Amino acid sequence: MKLTHTLIFMALMSVAAVSCSEKKQPSNIIAHKPVKKAPSAPVKMQNSDYEDAVSWIGSSYNVKISRRSDTGLPLIVDDSGNKYYDNVITLSVVRPDGSEFFNRKFTKSDFSSYIGEEYAKKSALLGIVLEKADGDNLKFAASVGAPDVLSDDYVPLIITISRTGGVSIQKDLRIDSNSDQPDYEDEGV
Repeated sequence: MKLTHTLIFMALMSVAAVSCSEKKQPSNIIAHKPVKKAPSAPVKMQNSDYEDAVSWIGSSYNVKISRRSDTGLPLIVDDSGNKYYDNVITLSVVRPDGSEFFNRKFTKSDFSSYIGEEYAKKSALLGIVLEKADGDNLKFAASVGAPDVLSDDYVPLIITISRTGGVSIQKDLRIDSNSDQPDYEDEGV
């Protein structure tokens, strides 16, 4: 029995000795260097082309609208630091005989007096679409706003082209864009 007690005592002592021993920690600390995220390249909006016939002043005219990203224009930087290229939109109206009645490239600067300087820095020319033929005028809806496709922040505008080729731009103040109520800030360009 004394032998059994001795063996148990020695086993307990060895367990105690093992459990009390401390592992030495190395004195040098290894930390991983933070990896900087490479800045993303500026985003280009998708190019688009639109073509449609419109009955105007007794004939059928062909309207062509083409939107392209323009790397020559100043970059747009939104509130999150994302960078975007601005757009240039070419609007042309072709007579029934195939000759060109109207052709002009629009940039955001054509609308700068309607959007304000601070808003212009963070916005892009988003689009121009044919709205309707209205007597001696063709009316187009235009928008300047946030270039992020998930955003619905924009300023609605109206471009009017007269039968003589004159262009005027107004801020669209209509609440409903399908409304036939003329409610524009009229100013010739």
